[in-house]
Amino acid sequence: MLHRIGFLLLLLSSACLIPAHAQHLVTDIAVSGSPSGVAVNPNNNRIYVSLGTATGYAVAVIDGSTNTVIDTVTVSHAFVITANPVNGRVYTAGCNFGQSPFTCGVTVIDGTTNAVIATIPIIPKTEIIGLQGIAVDPTTNRIYVADDNNFRIQVIDGYTNTVVAHIKTYQQLFLGLTVDTSTNQVLAAIDGDEMAVIDGSTHAITRIKVGTDNANVAVNSITHRAYLTNETFAPSTLGVVNLVTSKVVANVPTGNNPFAVCVDPVSNLVFVTNKGDSTIAVVDGKTNTKSGSVTVSSNFIDVNPITKLLYTSDDSGADIVHVISE
Repeated sequence: MLHRIGFLLLLLSSACLIPAHAQHLVTDIAVSGSPSGVAVNPNNNRIYVSLGTATGYAVAVIDGSTNTVIDTVTVSHAFVITANPVNGRVYTAGCNFGQSPFTCGVTVIDGTTNAVIATIPIIPKTEIIGLQGIAVDPTTNRIYVADDNNFRIQVIDGYTNTVVAHIKTYQQLFLGLTVDTSTNQVLAAIDGDEMAVIDGSTHAITRIKVGTDNANVAVNSITHRAYLTNETFAPSTLGVVNLVTSKVVANVPTGNNPFAVCVDPVSNLVFVTNKGDSTIAVVDGKTNTKSGSVTVSSNFIDVNPITKLLYTSDDSGADIVHVISE
């Protein structure tokens, strides 16, 4: 527990106080492929974006100080992505849909050298929707992958880059994943009306009723609140769950067809991409109300709580990553 508290304090102490301004588009960054997953490492101010290119898959590496692409790393599969801020490693997961043979896997990238250091195959029993979520716990160095071809959460040891456990999802499709770094709990958005809370030590699963057509999940490990996007068009909401009581405390209207979500634990602001109306909603974590929005086509999203910049992949077909001021 001391290591977890220390990690949170390090994040808080690193965050400088920046005056609040209305959210706005700062710039667009051209990338060499169709962008999907986005992951920010605030410790080195690097942003990593999964790409589908004409020749395969890649990860764009963006320097957050200049908002420019400084490298593009060829990988075997890429769709969702996460970064470990402690050791700097980056993990991207996906499947090669439409190709034969059908394969899936996780690629491990050294965040210092941008070199691929491992490729971890995830052998599919069937072709469903592939690998839909990925998250890392920096205190245990475990990586969790939502493997919907096998109805499992694959657990990867970050020291050995091997799969060390399987968590059965019992024919449910687990989609977006996140980790509560203060409690060693893995949270999953289940396709349907539930959120899963997985004990990182025992792998026991508790399910909480929230939403009707869930897609992605984020967590504020300081306030112990989870945020779940509900893609249903009417009404479209962001479910807010108190992880201490396991109760839904709010359903916040955010826009049309919300998809991805991220949280700045320092400012306690939550950001939701709305695919149906091409906006990003801003939700105040203190009041559980929508406090603003930015008009931009958006898909996956992540935030740097130190620089107060958001990064989101474009959802209109453009090979662009949007940079937005928090």
